[in-house]
Amino acid sequence: MRLESPSLDLRDDPRRWWALAVLCLALCAIVIDNTILNVALPTLRRGLHASETDLQWVTTAYALTLSGLLLPLGVLGDRFGRRGLLLAGLLLFGSASAVAAFTSSPLQLALARGAMGVGGAASMPATLSILGNIFHEHERARAIAIWASVAGVAAALGPIVGGVLLSRFWWGSVFLVNVPVVLLTVVAVVVLLPSSRAPIARAIDGLGSLLWAGSLALLLFAIIEGPVRGWRSPSVVAAFLLSGALMALFAREERRARAPMLAPSVARDPRMQAGTITVIGMFFAAFGTQFTLTQWIQGPRGHSALFTGLCFMPMALTTVVTTMCNPPVARRLGPRVVVAGGLATMSLALVLVGWAVSSGRLALVAVALVALGAGQGIAIPSAVELIMISVPPEQAGSAAGVNETVVEAGGAVGIAVLGSLLAAGAGFSAPVLVAAAAVLLTSAVVFRILARQSVAERNS
Repeated sequence: MRLESPSLDLRDDPRRWWALAVLCLALCAIVIDNTILNVALPTLRRGLHASETDLQWVTTAYALTLSGLLLPLGVLGDRFGRRGLLLAGLLLFGSASAVAAFTSSPLQLALARGAMGVGGAASMPATLSILGNIFHEHERARAIAIWASVAGVAAALGPIVGGVLLSRFWWGSVFLVNVPVVLLTVVAVVVLLPSSRAPIARAIDGLGSLLWAGSLALLLFAIIEGPVRGWRSPSVVAAFLLSGALMALFAREERRARAPMLAPSVARDPRMQAGTITVIGMFFAAFGTQFTLTQWIQGPRGHSALFTGLCFMPMALTTVVTTMCNPPVARRLGPRVVVAGGLATMSLALVLVGWAVSSGRLALVAVALVALGAGQGIAIPSAVELIMISVPPEQAGSAAGVNETVVEAGGAVGIAVLGSLLAAGAGFSAPVLVAAAAVLLTSAVVFRILARQSVAERNS
């Protein structure tokens, strides 16, 4: 199925489902790493003598480079070929994983994680953009649901695999395990995956990419370093101000650029707005909460990394089940009800998690996490589809880049904010309740956006 011409239509080729399997395998290689790392944080703290701030940087270094490069690399894949970009990204990700396994300081590990983020930034949008080009619209929702559910399975396996590895080997094994997974994926991509690219090449907005990445890096620096240096320290205040200035320049650049990373008409599309806001709020809460709970379970509760992984498994499996149930429910109820309802379910579950943590009830935390997984599974596929259908197929790489950018940016900010609350001594329940409030606000905003769109469609 190695098709070199971008004009060939794969949407009627029965082998497109094999291509989907390869895309899901590539996605697994990236997703597993994130969830493995979560359960390894307390072990990393001891092995590298890392502080809470060090752990935040090790975690967010990956998300920072990933979110900063996803949009331009998504456009690069549209222009020069998505399969080639996927292969390059996987090879870099695997090589950086091998380096990360043998680092000896938090700084070295953060730098290696940053290199892994570059590889992930090349790989992740390619999987979703290829998917968007090899399935007809009536099949796309099902394909996206499968793609998202496989990510859920990988998320479930990651903590368990991490726990098993940490019970038998040193902390570097959670990175070294990526290497054979990546090698298997590379072989599958070469043998089974079609080549595709946009028929009309688009330019890359280099200045916009630099402004976006710089703004996000400064924001994360300010949030992470605030509890350590002081919120009024010159470096933290300057970082906040410069981040805001760069973001304003980024918005101006995108309006004026000949080849913006995202066309203004697409940015104004209510479907794109609703999808991106949903993903940001959801992963702000999900990544930040997992960062918090991992340390609570292994710290005050005194359990092992493997036990921690098992605590998160029911949530991930529930996400998989509800994700597969999304397409028929979304067709019947519409994205407005499904997305807002899923987010509201997440918010209620997080309130229960926060209360259970404050009262020390681990069993109740596990039950509440199942409800959290159900809310995620309900909302994720519809949010992703809203983003993907807001652009024409030839811009699928850009849309996929947007999706993965807001996933990682939302997650990075979530870890930074909730981790800073931990570092400031707020306890373990307060960060979770902040996440609950953020998701509830997201639900209200998204419901309003999609309600306005529905009214406009009826009046047109």
